Amino acid sequence: MEVFLDHFQSFLFVLARLLGLFLVAPFFSSDSISFTLKMIFSFMISLIVYPIVARYMPQIPGHMVNYGIIVISELLIGVIIGFIVSIVFASFQMAGEFFNNQIGFGYTEILDPITQNSLPAIGTIKNLMATAIFLVIGAHRFLIETISYSFEKIQILSFTAQVNKGLLHILQESIGAMFVVAFKIALPVMGILFLVSLAEGLMGKAAQQMNVMSLSFPLKVFIGTLTLIATLTFISSQMVQGIQISLDKATLIVREWPKQ
Repeated sequence: MEVFLDHFQSFLFVLARLLGLFLVAPFFSSDSISFTLKMIFSFMISLIVYPIVARYMPQIPGHMVNYGIIVISELLIGVIIGFIVSIVFASFQMAGEFFNNQIGFGYTEILDPITQNSLPAIGTIKNLMATAIFLVIGAHRFLIETISYSFEKIQILSFTAQVNKGLLHILQESIGAMFVVAFKIALPVMGILFLVSLAEGLMGKAAQQMNVMSLSFPLKVFIGTLTLIATLTFISSQMVQGIQISLDKATLIVREWPKQ
């Protein structure tokens, strides 16, 4: 107990950084996980991580205000790393929005257990698929390893010109990757439905007595759903690549952080 009390101030730095990560990172930041559970999980992980990273802890300042500033900076480091990962993760919901608009499910909303918000059906399914893949491939463990490694590279957060330039570059790359991944996931269904719309237009011109519009909606729902089921393997592989990209960006921001 005395050992813990002697290291409590340094231990709080580790706890703050891990808590910042769990407040923003995919899966950990889910509203279905209460803040109390997040605190307990952060505390338990901190107990495991602290003996490994204790030698990298910054010096404890003598003034309470300075100590509080360092704790807040540790929280921000965790938030930054978690936010970089969550940007690419948002591409899955974006792809679901593309599906909803094209298939015609835009008005059907169900409760998403991850975000606790009402989202279109396909977007919710994509979120659940991405969360399951995130856990299956061990991305949650890799994220904890990355935040543990960050204690060696990032001891005190300082927004210098070099740091700001690096963060902006990583942010731009992450947002670009988000759109690319969303487009790749949505491309099969959007391409097939575009061909269906084109065929309907040609049928309407060739046989004007046919009421093509009355057949359009059920036909798009049937073909879109069938295409979605047929391309699940492809979508899963793109999700894995998207999650790996997000983890690579988080590792890059830690590895390339300027030396202090």
